[in-house]
Amino acid sequence: MSIGCPLFDINQLTSEQQEKFQNVYNELKPNHTSYIEYKLNLRLKNPMEKDEEEEENEWKYQLYRFLRARKWNVAHTIKSILEMLKWRMDNHVDSILEQENVKERMDNLRKIVPNAHHGYTKVDRPLYIEKSGLIHVDKILDSYSVEELIECHIYWLEFYSQLTRERSRQIGKHIESFAIAYDLHGCKLDMRKILPVLKQSLFIDDNYYPERLGQLFIINPPMIFPILWNLVKHWLDPVTKTKILVIKKGPETAATLLQHIDSDQLPREYGGGCQSCPAAPNCIPIYEENKEDI
Repeated sequence: MSIGCPLFDINQLTSEQQEKFQNVYNELKPNHTSYIEYKLNLRLKNPMEKDEEEEENEWKYQLYRFLRARKWNVAHTIKSILEMLKWRMDNHVDSILEQENVKERMDNLRKIVPNAHHGYTKVDRPLYIEKSGLIHVDKILDSYSVEELIECHIYWLEFYSQLTRERSRQIGKHIESFAIAYDLHGCKLDMRKILPVLKQSLFIDDNYYPERLGQLFIINPPMIFPILWNLVKHWLDPVTKTKILVIKKGPETAATLLQHIDSDQLPREYGGGCQSCPAAPNCIPIYEENKEDI
């Protein structure tokens, strides 16, 4: 049953923040109008915006995310949003979820990168779980170009942004961020080969999807994790770093995850009690080519 996403309430902001929000809103109004016309001309099969009021509401929440991410600097916020709108149009982002070639690529990638959308956290963030340690790095890089992998990352971001909106409608509470759990069991140093793709992905996250990451769980970090972390941490925004929780192997894994995720939303292998997945207790499909690394 759909309840509907609550309207953005500017009164939740301080008087100074309200003034800055209104300045950004007024300055960008012509650009937003042009962007809406662009999207209408796409004639999408499944547009997320059902009416003008909903579109306007989502726009206000987006402005609020960018303002927070840019530390309420009005000039920086306006510049960032204009760059985001141009990037979306230049890269056909608004139609990516309907592009069959990208959908097919995502389906094929799941056979190399075991993952699943697995319910929600206790604060209703959509939860993505990935067995990153079982990734076949060479196979990914041999099968796909960097541009194709980046396109898949954009598809993933759009899909999870859509899930947050759907969840907002379902429960009548604004949900704007998602949660990720990366299981690094089996991770090898060849993961370094894919770091350039990760760096580009993080740039897209920070510049075009600010404040979308709510929580990141690193599960089963291997002995080489400090090496990989030292390579990656310089690319992360300080605020993003505060959202990362590294959980060591052992009893701590289940205890910590269950503080953030209800048992019925967590696979059994991580201490949960999920019974709703068709493949439960093996909630995250692992194909034959990955099993040799378990």
